[in-house]
Amino acid sequence: MILPEVFLKALTVARNITGDVNDFTAVNFDMIQHYRPNVNVTGRPVAQSGKGFNFTGHHEIMVPLLAVAIKDNLLEGNGK
Repeated sequence: MILPEVFLKALTVARNITGDVNDFTAVNFDMIQHYRPNVNVTGRPVAQSGKGFNFTGHHEIMVPLLAVAIKDNLLEGNGK
């Protein structure tokens, strides 16, 4: 539960300094989904603009799969 709180504090500092941190993607990788990270990491921070994703599973499987999916998407020229 420490990393979601660090993310929120860093986001708050960035928004206080620049005043404009919008339209970004937030991702929560967790082996067991919990309410708090889902809401505080992938819900509220991107509510006005941006996207939030939740991935449930083992990190050693999910992170490489995400990397391959991103790479394939970029190679196909879809980069959206």
